[in-house]
Amino acid sequence: MKKIKVTRKKKFAGALMPYWIIVNERKSIFMNDYALNGDICDITSSGVPVARISVEELDCLGTRIMNGQTIEMELNDDISTMFISTMDGTLSNEINIDEFVAFEKPIVINTKGGFKNLSYPVIE
Repeated sequence: MKKIKVTRKKKFAGALMPYWIIVNERKSIFMNDYALNGDICDITSSGVPVARISVEELDCLGTRIMNGQTIEMELNDDISTMFISTMDGTLSNEINIDEFVAFEKPIVINTKGGFKNLSYPVIE
C-alpha cells in the first residue's frame, strides 16, 4: 500500500466547487468514457458552467476534496496515476504518483482561472 497526502490550496476562485481525486483510471480513458473533448463546456445565460458529469458518478469514481482541505490516502501498489476532475468536466494534468511517494512529497492541488475565465484544477 502507498500513502500519499493531498492538499487543495485555499483559493477564492472556485471555493465552493468540490474537486474529485481520480486514481483508478487513466485521464485519456476517463475523457473517452465521458465524451470530454477538451475543457469546453456549455454555459448558462447567467455565465454558470453546465455540469457534464453528475456528482453521484464522481463520488463513485473518486475522492471528493474541498477548498483548503488535506486528505491522506492509502492506495494499492498497482495505482500509479492521478488527476483531478470537476463536475464541469475540467480536468487537471495527470501525474505519476510514484514520483511523489518516492520522495515523500505531498501532492498540492491549485486552482487556476477565476472570474473572467473558468476556474480549473492544476496539480503542482
